[in-house]
Amino acid sequence: MNKVVIVGRPNVGKSTLFNRLVGKRLSIVHDMPGITRDALEAIAHWKDKSFWVVDTGGLLEDKDYIAQEIRKKVQELLNQASVILFMVDGKEGITHADRAVAELLYPYREKVFLVVNKMDVKKAKENLYDFYSLGFEKVYPISAQHGRGVGELLDDVVSMLSEEEVAQREGLRLSFVGRPNVGKSSLVNAVLGSDRVIVSPIPGTTRDAVEVYFEYKGNPLILVDTAGIRRPSKVEYGVEFFSVGRSIKAIEMSDVVCLVVDLSEGVVHQDQRIGGLIARRYKGCVIVGNKFDLINSTEEEVKDYLRKRLSFLDYAPIVLTVATEGKGVRELLDNVLLVYQDYCKQHKTSFVNRCVEKVLSEKAPPGRIKVYYAYQEGTKPPTFVLYTNDPEEWKSHYKRFFERRLRECTNIKHAPIRLILRSREE
Repeated sequence: MNKVVIVGRPNVGKSTLFNRLVGKRLSIVHDMPGITRDALEAIAHWKDKSFWVVDTGGLLEDKDYIAQEIRKKVQELLNQASVILFMVDGKEGITHADRAVAELLYPYREKVFLVVNKMDVKKAKENLYDFYSLGFEKVYPISAQHGRGVGELLDDVVSMLSEEEVAQREGLRLSFVGRPNVGKSSLVNAVLGSDRVIVSPIPGTTRDAVEVYFEYKGNPLILVDTAGIRRPSKVEYGVEFFSVGRSIKAIEMSDVVCLVVDLSEGVVHQDQRIGGLIARRYKGCVIVGNKFDLINSTEEEVKDYLRKRLSFLDYAPIVLTVATEGKGVRELLDNVLLVYQDYCKQHKTSFVNRCVEKVLSEKAPPGRIKVYYAYQEGTKPPTFVLYTNDPEEWKSHYKRFFERRLRECTNIKHAPIRLILRSREE
């Protein structure tokens, strides 16, 4: 596989270059060092060639847990890389940390491109030739922010790549969302059977939305681990602001969302707020009660509790897990497929109209409301259009009843439906 891996110490511009190469702002860019922790992957295109680009966490010689985990993951990626872009900060000049990264890369010398960033600054131009002392032949001065020199770099990068086609990964998009430190990353790793994303007891370890391709029972899935979503009043502008924004974007782009709840803390108001984000966007959902081993209640009692506290997600299956031990993971994935099946259901117009008649006969709408015609407009979510004499007269309580009964009649038990009311004139 054609894979270009960007490495370097923190805050040299790796994420800025990554975003420029893939043409999207996927990786969070900030002046604070150490923002990127997990590896982010996306496809880039240059001169009729496609290739995967990987943004990695900044390498440091620190002994703390997260620094060691970043280093371990970078080491794995170096073995897979077709090309390694070793980024340094031209403005700051060579640092001890740069030399430490260089030593790590010497065994891969033939596929290393030394990329000297921030060459739009006078000081960087003065420091450029010092970087040749790091011992790499291919040296490229660039400005990742303004794009200067990036074209010349890519010309030589693609010359090192094979002619194989890189296809965009497609599949069921499955996001894990919830408050910080409820076990989202642990669940992703349990699903994948490997330590793909960094897990630590420190809230906020995950910052970017990390996508991982995966297959389960022959079904392609794209798993998305997201940053924990805190109350807006607790989120300051900066890294966490953008992390939360990417988490909400992940919900919007998902087919199925796993709402992860920490059972040892119970369902708090913020869990309900996040559940509301999922419901208002009509996303398929599985409610995941994690850390089941930390409470003294039966499975039935816990599920009843979750159902009451998250009653507006009445269509969502509930699964109890112990992510650190991998318990409940298969049941979780089976329920994800079940939800997705309902999320994609399509019915003929004649069947939809029979269902509508059945619901109306069970409980007539209030006032003089009439329904003339109905059909299913689309899927993801299943969307039903009703032509009625007065859409404004439909009360919210009757609309909820109608949606619930229509779901039952159309056998869409585990996914939301969207109901669109139109006047006969429309």
